[in-house]
Amino acid sequence: MADFSHNTLFALGLILIVGYFSGRIAAFFRIPQISGYIVAGLLFSPSITGIFEAAQIDALFGLTSEIALAVIAYAIGGSLQMSLVRGLGRSIWWINLAQGFGAFICTALAVYAAGGFLLPAGASSETIIAAALIMGGIAVATAPAATIAVVHELRAKGPLTTTLLGVVALDDALSIIVFSGALVIVSQLQGANPADAIRISEGVVAVGGALLTGLLGGFLFSIFLDSSKRADSNLLLSLGAIFLVSGFATTFGFSPLLANMMMGFVIINRVEKADVIFHQLNLIEKTLFCLFFTLAAAHFDIAVLKTSALLGIALLLVRLIGKLAGAYLGGKFSGASREVTNYLGITLLPQAGLSLGLIFLASPMFSPQIFDLLLSAMLASIIMNEIISPPMVKWALAKAEEIHVEDDKQ
Repeated sequence: MADFSHNTLFALGLILIVGYFSGRIAAFFRIPQISGYIVAGLLFSPSITGIFEAAQIDALFGLTSEIALAVIAYAIGGSLQMSLVRGLGRSIWWINLAQGFGAFICTALAVYAAGGFLLPAGASSETIIAAALIMGGIAVATAPAATIAVVHELRAKGPLTTTLLGVVALDDALSIIVFSGALVIVSQLQGANPADAIRISEGVVAVGGALLTGLLGGFLFSIFLDSSKRADSNLLLSLGAIFLVSGFATTFGFSPLLANMMMGFVIINRVEKADVIFHQLNLIEKTLFCLFFTLAAAHFDIAVLKTSALLGIALLLVRLIGKLAGAYLGGKFSGASREVTNYLGITLLPQAGLSLGLIFLASPMFSPQIFDLLLSAMLASIIMNEIISPPMVKWALAKAEEIHVEDDKQ
């Protein structure tokens, strides 16, 4: 009998079809489609169904992850239009920094404190510190899709909604910056002497080089991108620019995420009606994200479920505490309204795409055993987040009296 599972085209086709219907089912239940892709990926896990072998999952995921993360970073940079950013107000900047670093600090401290119990026996202190910094950096990100979907569905309007959308727009950019910094620190810790001035300077060069690469790429390709051109022409050039900048940054040891985010930032602010060009990426985003999230979730190992579930619950709780405390303190410090100060933190719980992507960038820093544990814990945390966060966003908007869905029926 023919074995189709080892045929690459058959595997890709099956993943896309199952991912498509899983996304549709998730949308029917008003759950973000990414959650559907993750559930589909769990079904493809070698430890659950065995449809695909682990080596085949890794091979399919390798190139897909690099492309998806590069596109995500580019799109995040494209959301930072200066005309909008300037109008966000002082409170949004302070709240964004406070809630982001609140999540980072709480998560990092919790992972460090629990590392000796939850990580495999014999994990070195350097490994525990690395896990704490990496998971802390990942905790900063807030998934915009679920939040924006709830806001649009409820026709929410008011100070809380405006601040929420502003913070969400800036939050992923902050996450990439914090995570990249954490990655540099971890790489130095795992080197010869973490206090070595040469190694520290290498980290500064890695970040600075990424920003310079993205800056130059943005100025160069902004000359050729034109919103009046055909969508396929802009898409072709945009993907070429993303791949070129990613490859250049990776070759020289720079962060491809930071480089693409900077390039997107430059292009959105230099090209007239550049938002049209970024919207044209939607032609491929859904297909790309379906492959990425399904294959990422397929790495789930049921053998580490017991430990990873405990760590996943811990990540969920400490991240929530950090977001709540940070948003509250940021709101108080900046003089935000009572509704924003009291309820914004609850709306920042959603976590999905970027968080899942970032952890794969840190895989070379850990042994396969520890990485599998951290990945499974992240998947558990994301799945729980995607289930409970939309109702919590709705509750917060209702408490702030900013739901206007009934207005359309009058």
